Amino acid sequence: MSVEKSEQRNHLSRRNLLKLMGGTAGMMALAGCVAPAGAPAASDGSAPAAAPITLTVQHRREYFAEMETLFANAVQDWGAENNVNLEVSTVGAEAFEDFVAKTFASVEAGNPPDLIYHVRLVQQLYFLDALTPLSDAVAEAESLYGTAPYGQRAHSFIDGEWYGIPYQMAGGGKFVRQDKLAEIGLDPDADMATWDQVRTSALAMSDPENEFYGWGATVNRSGDANGLVSNILQAWGSQITDAEMSQLTFDSDATVAAVEWITEIFTSDEYAPMLPPGIMSWTDISNNEVWLAGSAGFTNNAASLYAQSKADGNPVFENTAVILEPIGPYGERLSGGTGGSFVVPRGAQYVDEAVALSMHMITPEVFLPISLISAGLFLPAYAGYYEMDAVVEAFAEDPNLARMGENALGDHQGLSWPAEATPFHDAIQAESILTDMMAQTIIQGATAADAVTQAEERMARIGDEMGAFE
Repeated sequence: MSVEKSEQRNHLSRRNLLKLMGGTAGMMALAGCVAPAGAPAASDGSAPAAAPITLTVQHRREYFAEMETLFANAVQDWGAENNVNLEVSTVGAEAFEDFVAKTFASVEAGNPPDLIYHVRLVQQLYFLDALTPLSDAVAEAESLYGTAPYGQRAHSFIDGEWYGIPYQMAGGGKFVRQDKLAEIGLDPDADMATWDQVRTSALAMSDPENEFYGWGATVNRSGDANGLVSNILQAWGSQITDAEMSQLTFDSDATVAAVEWITEIFTSDEYAPMLPPGIMSWTDISNNEVWLAGSAGFTNNAASLYAQSKADGNPVFENTAVILEPIGPYGERLSGGTGGSFVVPRGAQYVDEAVALSMHMITPEVFLPISLISAGLFLPAYAGYYEMDAVVEAFAEDPNLARMGENALGDHQGLSWPAEATPFHDAIQAESILTDMMAQTIIQGATAADAVTQAEERMARIGDEMGAFE
């Protein structure tokens, strides 16, 4: 393909992706929702001499409020030390929220923030030509702190350039109540090593008369649910595409079998005793609330619930165990993680200052205090950190941290498996196709086969709009 044709196809693909997000007019309307950039530069391009510059920083909304405060305080401290004013605000946490749309709108309107911290969607922002390459900064970071994990490289290293400066690996995974298992003679590792064992053990520890339910993970539209459904599907061998991204492979016997297995949990009389009331209307916050109330025996979540229980002195903390990724019929443990990174939107006014702030935030003096108090929510994003005494000691003191680190540092591709991460797979996540598929079988009564076929049809439409298979 010629360069001219390639550029033309990319242009059309980007334009069609905008259709999926509501159209260019809708994106531009969202520009009004984005905080304006800092004070305008002088006519020669320099900052006004009479006042410090104003750096606009956006960061992901956390489900553990203390982490938002720690992050924002560290940013403000840097500003005070460097005579830089900061405008700091939060953005949506989940893929199906409007973070990408608002960011693109701000870029097109010419008033993007200078720096964004987020844990996903670098691929889509790159695809929309909304990011500034940051390879030099990442090279410096890796020279100081060691290589970034696979999960960072897979999502932020694109076409030979880094478009995100790795900041943290997002800890979390499968949490279980080890005390409730012990009461019935079960062990978290030995008796929850496979997905069938997880389901059986969750039922066994349930005590609905005393408002304790073994299964505390929803498949209703939410970030946690999308991760759970994806994990289970892949444990059965379900794959959205082949490794070469040449065709869709989602509509398969493996996918249908996995969907039937999940559906059985939420529709059969056998498993009804292990389901909390209203579980199919839960959001991401609901998982945390029910777990922290001591009412669930198993859930799939970010480390926010573990961090919150520790910060509050909740007795649930001491009774929580993190298990490795369960194995399904596919026969392999598929462990891997994603992480948060700093990105600089195209057209940002103060690129050098944004990079300098990013590099400050990843220094051990700044990052470690935030990481160690987070109880796994912010795990290190560079190999060298895992050899530092403070991290080694923390992992030795809390095996759950070590287990979360082991899960996060795996080399499984995640949703795109067996292909590398692409904007197409991010778009599927943003469209909530997997959780919508489960709603069809659980709430609407569709067969697994029909729901899977319709899900692949939605994926195909996105692929066609984006030119994903051309």
